[in-house]
Amino acid sequence: MDYKGDDKLEENDWGSIDKDTLPRRDRVISILNTDRPGTLKVNRPVYSQVTFEEIHGNRPTVKPEKKRICEQLRSTVASRFTCSKECTKNVFLEIFPFILIMKEYQFPRWLFGDLIAGMTVGIMHLPQGMAYALLASMPPIQGLYVSFFPVILYFFFGSSRHVSVGTFAVVCLMVGTIVDRETADWVSSTVSGQPNNSSVNGTGSPGSDHSKADEDPELIKIKIGIAMAVTLLTGLWQLCMGVCRLGFLTIYLSDPMISGFTTGAAIHVFTTQVKYIFGVRLLRQKEPFKLIKTYIDLFKNIPNTNVAALIIAVVCILVLVLVKECINNRFKEKMKMPIPIELILVVAGTVVSYLGKFEESFDVLTVGSVPTGIPAPSFPPVDRMGSLIADAFAIAVVSFTVSVSMAKILAKNHNYEINASQELIAYGVCNCVGSCFSSFVCSASLSRSLIQETVGGKTQVAGLVSSVVILIVLLALGPLFKTLPNSVLASIILVALKGMFLQFKELKRLWSVSKYDFAVWLVTFLGVILFGVELGLVIGLGFSLLTVVFRTQSPYTCLYGRVPHTDIYKDKNSYRVVQEIPGIKIFHFESPMYYANVEHFRNRLYLLTEANPTALKAARAKLKEKGEMLEKKKENGLRNRKKTSKNGHLQMENHAEIEVHIVNAEAVSLVVTQEEEMPRFNIHHIIFDCSSVSFIDSVAAKALSQVIKEYAEVEVTVLLCHCKGQLREMLQRAGFFNNHEKGIVYLTVHDAVVAALEKQEDLLAEGNGFLVKLKKDAVTHGSLASSTSSATQSMAELENDDGEEVFENDASSVDV
Repeated sequence: MDYKGDDKLEENDWGSIDKDTLPRRDRVISILNTDRPGTLKVNRPVYSQVTFEEIHGNRPTVKPEKKRICEQLRSTVASRFTCSKECTKNVFLEIFPFILIMKEYQFPRWLFGDLIAGMTVGIMHLPQGMAYALLASMPPIQGLYVSFFPVILYFFFGSSRHVSVGTFAVVCLMVGTIVDRETADWVSSTVSGQPNNSSVNGTGSPGSDHSKADEDPELIKIKIGIAMAVTLLTGLWQLCMGVCRLGFLTIYLSDPMISGFTTGAAIHVFTTQVKYIFGVRLLRQKEPFKLIKTYIDLFKNIPNTNVAALIIAVVCILVLVLVKECINNRFKEKMKMPIPIELILVVAGTVVSYLGKFEESFDVLTVGSVPTGIPAPSFPPVDRMGSLIADAFAIAVVSFTVSVSMAKILAKNHNYEINASQELIAYGVCNCVGSCFSSFVCSASLSRSLIQETVGGKTQVAGLVSSVVILIVLLALGPLFKTLPNSVLASIILVALKGMFLQFKELKRLWSVSKYDFAVWLVTFLGVILFGVELGLVIGLGFSLLTVVFRTQSPYTCLYGRVPHTDIYKDKNSYRVVQEIPGIKIFHFESPMYYANVEHFRNRLYLLTEANPTALKAARAKLKEKGEMLEKKKENGLRNRKKTSKNGHLQMENHAEIEVHIVNAEAVSLVVTQEEEMPRFNIHHIIFDCSSVSFIDSVAAKALSQVIKEYAEVEVTVLLCHCKGQLREMLQRAGFFNNHEKGIVYLTVHDAVVAALEKQEDLLAEGNGFLVKLKKDAVTHGSLASSTSSATQSMAELENDDGEEVFENDASSVDV
């Protein structure tokens, strides 16, 4: 700053402080302009925290009156369940955000974009809904139900205007894993009862050939019931979290963890579709190492590949890649809407399969019968819900996290905000109601959401339009897809996984940015690959939270030095210009202090300051003990010499030994009996910079107090500075200030440095108060007295070459 003019601040400029009533040391002297532009000269007293609060009026905290638990509970309930008319209106609008959205609807300008986006997304829903139903081990029609009922409900309850709700690969896979696990025993008992089954597979285990069992109507009914039960529990979890305003919990799912999880889940999705690509029937495997077992079984069955299914899959994959990459992506800016290649392939595959009778002629697996109409509502079966609660919670968290992440990205692009807790309620309602209509868990789709935004969708009116498209298929066109080969749907899924596989590129970036984030991604990915989706999620989440402990358990520590002619103190390892002040060590700790890093704090403090009080006290005790032993030997020698001179009959050589021993004892005694020659540190103060310590627990507060006591025993004073309010409050509650004065806490590092020098050497003012002379002589370094005073050196380094920086009696002046 450059203050023009030479006017000092008037008395009124200092607020309501009556400086005449304050002692001279506590007065704010002035802020003056300097001769050099861009500089600021500050004259002020040295502030401890207590002095600063006394002068500048720390606001006293008014402690609320303590109430009984019953009274607190009664008042809390009353405040939560009693509201005004305005409050009721706000709650209603928050639960039904579509009211405010439709109030802002710009008709008819937005309608055209919503119609185009709705038709486009609806066309995408058809193939994706049927294909992703296979991932959930459901009939294809169930995927269309997920693309219909939840979409309508989300229009009323959702706060995002652009996400496309329906089927999502990872969520479908998690549902399918649970369905397969719960029906494994039924499939095993059914297949083991078949007469020729043992000759085919040699076993009646759940891993037996179950192709016929999978087509059993009773098994399909059981699968649908399990999926409905999981969906209901998932919705209830989401509703409970939404009502309790727990939307913030998703912050604990870091981006690297989500990326690693979805990539690992994509490998599982890919694996589940391989059997449709090759047209083979694989054994049903169990976790852990399910993927490895599945690929071993796949390679064993390669000779049994259905060539027709493989050719259909390869052709479909090539067509999808060519159209998506060479046409849709390249010319997306010039096209009103992307080519619906998935729908084209579904229609073409259905027609070709029907005309060529692929199921009868080439044994190609097809979708089979597709019922028409809307299913009658029914409550999910409750007999298996007890074993599905934990699985439902995992699905609830994953589906919500993916959906909210996508919604936040789209909301940021269009300058509006979403309500995370309301999103929980919205998805909870969608899943709870959808479960009664044979739907499984819904989620936002990344690909469909981006398409809905790209083609001009403005609100969830586009979702209503897509539901109309799905409704037409459910009521009339469903049976036409009876001959659609499963390999076509599998091809659509595999190509859609491209975006997830591209997340492998994140590893290179994470390695250069943060090794911890790299490890989180890799551990989560491997956990999902080796131990399954549910357990992999738990492993990834646990390791992600554990890295927070790793980062704070061994934080960075350093010693600070002073930038010459300033009051700025920086890490001496990062800046060459900074200089340490003789006799003072400034220790910086970049982490909160708690029980896990207390030992690290203590060890690094001893190491960097080269001052271990425990070792020094041990050395002193050992030297003192040695001196006492030599003193005893000296006394014994003198006693023996007196006895010898009295008796006069000792041999010469013994007398010589005694004389030598006495001389040596006297020589050592001269060293160890002088108190000033005892070993000591070459520092007199340690300043602990607490600027990065956001909180401290009781264990760390106790350890800090112990460290200060240990240093006090070896003539080293510890001062604290930059202590935040929360930190000081915790130290107060932990009883820290019962053992130490509050005056050891200073406002800044510079305040602590100046106070340390003033305490170490009594400063005397000469002349007009601009020259400072030390009252004492040298400060000892090590065990020898030094002729150079460390305080004199320190004061010299704190002075400006031009004499601008001075200590004016009891006030510090700093030229910044």
